[in-house]
Amino acid sequence: MPSLTSNTYYASPEKTTDEELKKQMANFSDKDLFAYLLDSTPNYLIVLNKNRQIVFANKAIRELFEEDSYSSIYGLRPGEVLNCRNAFLVEGGCGTSEFCRTCGAVNAVLSSLKGEEDVQECRIIRRENEEALDLRVWTKPLELNGERYSIFTFTDISHEKRRMALERIFFHDVLNTAGSIKSFLNIIHEASNEEINKIKILGTELADRLVEEIKAQRDLTLAENMELEVNLQICDPKKLISETVNLYKNHVIAQGMTITVKENNSELNFISDAALIVRILGNMLKNALESSCEGDDVTLDYKSTKDSVIFSVHNKSYIPKDIQMQIFSRSFSTKGEDRGLGTYGMKLLTERYLKGKVYFESDKSKGTTFYAEYPLKFGG
Repeated sequence: MPSLTSNTYYASPEKTTDEELKKQMANFSDKDLFAYLLDSTPNYLIVLNKNRQIVFANKAIRELFEEDSYSSIYGLRPGEVLNCRNAFLVEGGCGTSEFCRTCGAVNAVLSSLKGEEDVQECRIIRRENEEALDLRVWTKPLELNGERYSIFTFTDISHEKRRMALERIFFHDVLNTAGSIKSFLNIIHEASNEEINKIKILGTELADRLVEEIKAQRDLTLAENMELEVNLQICDPKKLISETVNLYKNHVIAQGMTITVKENNSELNFISDAALIVRILGNMLKNALESSCEGDDVTLDYKSTKDSVIFSVHNKSYIPKDIQMQIFSRSFSTKGEDRGLGTYGMKLLTERYLKGKVYFESDKSKGTTFYAEYPLKFGG
C-alpha cells in the first residue's frame, strides 16, 4: 500500500509501506548475533526507521506482550505502543500532535535520525487510565545497508521521579512554614501583650497550615499507591470555599492581592470528601496567587448543573501554549524544582478518587480559570 500521509503539528507523519517495513525488519532478524546482543540488555530497546516506526524490538519489549500479539507492534511508533494519549489525537500518530513538540522521546529520536546521540526524559499520560509514566530515553544513530535507523532505549523512572518530587516539595513547603513559626517564637519575648495575642492567632494558623501540608503530602503518596481512602459526607460548596480562603488569606503569597468570593445565593449540597476538595481548591487558589501580580484579584466561585457542582478559580494571568500542554504532568512546573505536583495532584485526586474532572481555560484577554467538577451524587 502507499505511504500514509496527513497533516502534522510537529514531526513528519509519513509512514513506511508494509513491503518496505518487512525488508527493514529482515535486516535485523537475519543477523542472529546482532539480535542476540540487543536481546541481552535488560532495558527496553527498539530500533526505529527514518519514519520513527519499529522494525526491531528486543526481548524485554516482547515480554510485555502475549506471544501471539507482540508482532503487532512492528510498524508502530513508541507512543502508540506505550498508549500515550497524545499519539492518538491526530491521524499522523505519535510525534505529530501539537503536544509532541515538548516530548523528550520524540525529540531524542529526531536528534538520532540527524546523526546525533541524545538522552532526554519524557512524561507520558497513558490513554486508558490517565496514568503518568516518566521515562528516561537514550537514542543512538545506526547506519545499516545504506539506511539510517534510531536505536531507542528507555527505562521507567516514574518511582524515582515521584520520590524526588515528593521529597523536594515536602521539605520546601514544610521548612517554609516551620521557619515562619520559628520567627514568631523568636519575637514573642519582646512583644507587648497586644502583639502576643496577634502572634498567637497567626502562630496557630501557621501550625494548622503545617499540619495540612504534611497531610497533603501523605494523601498524595497514598493516592499514587492506590491506598487512599475516601471519606464521604454531605458537602456545602460555600463552606468549602470559605475554608479554602481562610487557609491562604494570610499566606505570604497572598500579600498585595485580593481574594474575592463571588456572591452565590443558591443552596446546594453534594456528596464527596470535603477534606480532599478543600485540598484541591487550595492548590488551585495557591497556583492562582503565585501566578498573579501585586494588586491583582483572584476570584473563587461555584455553579451547579443538573448532575454536578463546578468550582472555579480565576486570575488575570495567561498560561503560554507550550506550558498549557504540560500543565497536568507530574513534576512539571514553571516555579522551579521545588514545585510541580500541584496541578498533577489536583487531577489525580479528583479523577481517580472523587469521580470528577479538573480542567482549565486560558486566554490572553480573559486570563486563566481552573475548574474542578464533582458529581452531586458520588455513586451517580
